[in-house]
Amino acid sequence: VTTDIQDILYKDCKAIGISEIYENGTVPTGEVTTERIVIIAKSQQPGTYWKKDFVEVNLVVPDVNTDNGQQANLIRLQELERIAQPKLDDVCGTYDGTRYTYSIAQIGIEEDTDLKCHFVNVKILFNVLNVK
Repeated sequence: VTTDIQDILYKDCKAIGISEIYENGTVPTGEVTTERIVIIAKSQQPGTYWKKDFVEVNLVVPDVNTDNGQQANLIRLQELERIAQPKLDDVCGTYDGTRYTYSIAQIGIEEDTDLKCHFVNVKILFNVLNVK
């Protein structure tokens, strides 16, 4: 189920080194002032052998104040993108007796002007074995 997928990614994201990790429904509102990871699982799609799910893992970094206003902390964003690549790509495991695998489908940097932050958006294709 999607909550199990979030739990798996929550555990794996701890290795990235950001202590604030949030899942669907627990994300604080308002301007971002500290780094955080936000995990958003979408609905699963049935398949003959594998159930597929796309999951968004966002590595969020608050913007920095400069003489020219708010700007992205590009050095930290680049660092996080490089950390995420090996930790969140081509992962296999077992959870509650069920095999799974996941890999990065897409990765890039995005902006949220309302929250005054930029983030590394990691789109993950998560597959759960549908055969017992």
